[in-house]
Amino acid sequence: MVYCLYLLGGDSKRIHTEDIALKCFKLFPHSFSWTKYKQYPDKDIVRVALTDAHKERFGPLVEGRSGQKSGLTRKTSRGPVEDGWILTPGGVDWIRNNLAKFEMGSIEAKDHRQQVLRQLKIIRGHPLFFRYVDNPHNFTPAIGELADMLRCRVDAEQEVWLSRFKRIELLSKSATQKDVSDFIEKCQKAYFEQR
Repeated sequence: MVYCLYLLGGDSKRIHTEDIALKCFKLFPHSFSWTKYKQYPDKDIVRVALTDAHKERFGPLVEGRSGQKSGLTRKTSRGPVEDGWILTPGGVDWIRNNLAKFEMGSIEAKDHRQQVLRQLKIIRGHPLFFRYVDNPHNFTPAIGELADMLRCRVDAEQEVWLSRFKRIELLSKSATQKDVSDFIEKCQKAYFEQR
């Protein structure tokens, strides 16, 4: 289930439980189908597995929640909360350590890795990254430059900023690109200093 979440892009964005269930069923139909009607995917098995992978005893490997209502956003007293699941940094590590067991020539896993690398290439091609590489110790980007790189407004809510930073952080961790991780850490620090 964690592998399927990864293939769907769960290393950088939230994925709905039903999408994960369908992917699990497509890849491992005997493990993720109904008992009596084997031609149907069993969402409950996936939901339980996600809940278990969310528990501390596993690391946790994922974070998120399964929504009872349709759609990916639900309102609570503290504001909107996204339904769906995303890999934690520990989950990304688990994938990296176990990916070879699942891949065994899997074109899908290779395609996902290429997609991650393409997304990181955009960050690596941004002028801020070049400035960082030239002088990482004295790198202090302006908040406007950060907004341009993250493609958000300067006055966007803090949650927007943090989710964009986290996405790049998870992508860099997934691709084991420490220089991008260090760069994003500096960018996030600069954001907090200027907020």
